[in-house]
Amino acid sequence: IDQFIKEFENKWMKGQDSLPAFITVIIPNDHGAGDRPDAGYPFRESYMADNDLAVGRIVEYLSRTPYWENMLIVITEDDAQNGVDHIDAHRSILMMISPWVKRDYVSHVHYSFGSLFKSFWNILGLPYLNQYDAGASDISNFFTSTPDYAPYDALAVDQRIFDPQKALDPFDEKFNWEAMEESPQIDNVEDMYRESKEQDEYRLENREKNQ
Repeated sequence: IDQFIKEFENKWMKGQDSLPAFITVIIPNDHGAGDRPDAGYPFRESYMADNDLAVGRIVEYLSRTPYWENMLIVITEDDAQNGVDHIDAHRSILMMISPWVKRDYVSHVHYSFGSLFKSFWNILGLPYLNQYDAGASDISNFFTSTPDYAPYDALAVDQRIFDPQKALDPFDEKFNWEAMEESPQIDNVEDMYRESKEQDEYRLENREKNQ
């Protein structure tokens, strides 16, 4: 999240570029994993607590930027993987965050990912892709005509469940994030030739060693 905030500041808060109309952020700890007490994750739920803290920090930061008055944050998960009960388990969470979203509101409308796509196209003024998003419900009932621009304050996490200090990896501070921009591009022919040549040289070197 520190990296997200740093890049947001450099790209869109210092006036170098215009904020895109649509951006995505993936936070990977929604699935959970094995217990790792020494690393700050004593329970399976600790990973979700880490994710929740990350979401809170993002909202706290964005709600204090000039973009906040026209911003909508949509939060969902690819699959919840839990909570099997009298309702179909093929479901997930959906949260809306914006000055224009009703506070303490729970919608009882059935939504799908098609609903999200339809709503994105409506907001961005784009045509529907096909009949599935055209016929889907939308998220219009979440909104209000009376905005609340108050910024959000992230809540501190219970360290008995998740300890951010233990979870810190010293490698993170030294990681060269700018080097990621130099990684191979999809369908870049020059990268394909270079990687193929490197693989051929590696195989040839190992073959000569084994002879």
